[in-house]
Amino acid sequence: MGLRDMFRRGQDGPTLYRRAWTESDDPVVAEARAQTLAIQRLEVWLRLVYSALALAALLGYWGFAEGGGLVPGVLGIVLGVVAFVCVIVLRTGISHGRANVQAMLAELEKRKG
Repeated sequence: MGLRDMFRRGQDGPTLYRRAWTESDDPVVAEARAQTLAIQRLEVWLRLVYSALALAALLGYWGFAEGGGLVPGVLGIVLGVVAFVCVIVLRTGISHGRANVQAMLAELEKRKG
């Protein structure tokens, strides 16, 4: 299916032709794909939060150990605590999402065989 087949002309302009993105009409397959995409987005956020955690560690070290001042040190600690909480939330969501997708795939395998 080419790019031209992905879009069809609607009354108010071109609309996305859903058949190009889903090979199956099974709602479990569509939900598994949607959750997989959501997990991938959460993994991007997790990488960003890890970067914030590293920045917080550098700020805290510079503020307290290298004489950068009290404000950067405290800011690093606060940012570190917030980033750590976000890491815990995101990792929990990702692991539960992966387990959910695996359960959906197991359900599909049961139906097939």
